[in-house]
Amino acid sequence: MLTIGSSIMASFSASALARLNAATAPKAAPSSDAGLSAAPPKSAKDEFMEYAKLTPAQKMRAAMLARMGLTEEQVKAMSPEDRKKVEDQIKQQIKEQVENDPKKAKGSLLDVSA
Repeated sequence: MLTIGSSIMASFSASALARLNAATAPKAAPSSDAGLSAAPPKSAKDEFMEYAKLTPAQKMRAAMLARMGLTEEQVKAMSPEDRKKVEDQIKQQIKEQVENDPKKAKGSLLDVSA
């Protein structure tokens, strides 16, 4: 079972972790094309703050995509058929998590308070 800390780390993309490593590495001399970059890379703090603003459902989706080795951008760039396969896998994973939750009580999926 994943802990909260490991699920947070799993949801960070490999590029975000690479940027974190690059940010902590010693700086090299500026190159002549340094002024040509489109936008400054996001810091680890910015990545975390974006993650913290996600809803629980968005965090769950991000974690599932990370386990599949995908990013949201990669999913958006897929063909409709491939994207549907990924979406179906995510639905199946959610269904399995809900059905196999040992803390689930009968009727817990419905709001029966009225």
